[in-house]
Amino acid sequence: MQVSIRELKANPTRAITLMQQGERVQITSHRKVVAELIQPVLQPVVKETMTDDEAMKKLLASGLVAEPATKPFKLGKAVKFSPDPGGKTMSDWVVELRGPK
Repeated sequence: MQVSIRELKANPTRAITLMQQGERVQITSHRKVVAELIQPVLQPVVKETMTDDEAMKKLLASGLVAEPATKPFKLGKAVKFSPDPGGKTMSDWVVELRGPK
């Protein structure tokens, strides 16, 4: 069945009901078919089952996670900076470089 855009705007329920009954509804503009309403082909959702290793590989490949650490992270020896000749410490410099709040 063909329905003009004007008819579709005036009564969309009629076109949808025809489509739900299995009829292919062609939408026309200036007597030319520009679209069709057809029933969707529903496919069942299949849930994938995968091992933890497969899931991790998939996440790594997608870029959503980074490579897990293989050894603990350790900080190096702390470095202490003496104040400069003007008496400013490293903390003073950082606060000054950040600017006003």
